[in-house]
Amino acid sequence: MKVYAVLAGLCCLAGCQVFSPTAQPVTCQACSSPDAEAEAATALLTQEQQLQQLAGGNYLPAAIARPTKPLSDYAADLALQLMLSMQYDTAEPTIAISSFVLFDANLDDSNALGNQLAEHLYMQLQRLGVKVADVKLARQVRVTPRGDFVFSRGDYLDMQQQATYVLSGTMLQDNAGTVVNARVMHLVYKTVIASGQIHIPQFVLAASFARQTI
Repeated sequence: MKVYAVLAGLCCLAGCQVFSPTAQPVTCQACSSPDAEAEAATALLTQEQQLQQLAGGNYLPAAIARPTKPLSDYAADLALQLMLSMQYDTAEPTIAISSFVLFDANLDDSNALGNQLAEHLYMQLQRLGVKVADVKLARQVRVTPRGDFVFSRGDYLDMQQQATYVLSGTMLQDNAGTVVNARVMHLVYKTVIASGQIHIPQFVLAASFARQTI
């Protein structure tokens, strides 16, 4: 019996050396089989369809709307949409940017998302070659013990900035996040020369504003 036990042990060791000579971890073929990948894709598609229904068709796919995507990327997407749809007659128009407002009866209420979208669009449009008028820029630099300041919130746009157009928009909340509708409008004729729309999922907003307030 002892001889048989020893021989059995040697056979086991030999078998291990034959099937795993490099001592590397063996990959489970069942986990990476086409059937497993198909089931995973089906589950992801089902989840995407459910989120689509919650958002009324405005939900972005998971490959695009991921928790690690910063708010500035959504502003970049919106700026690109505006540039692709922009129609204007004058060369190099100057655009002012105002806060995005909640779509309610008054249209004069904003929040951290509306203010930060406006701030991000300053940089995104300027990078695309658009002349942007900063409505918060004062005519003088205020020097104080707390610091030197050049921004202020006046009552109205300074007409010396000669901004012909203004960029703003509305925000509508749904079960899956917030729909942002943006448009560039002529300040005098009130015509829309560009428009765009994005949907920001709720999990992205929660991650973006977890540690910041305005």
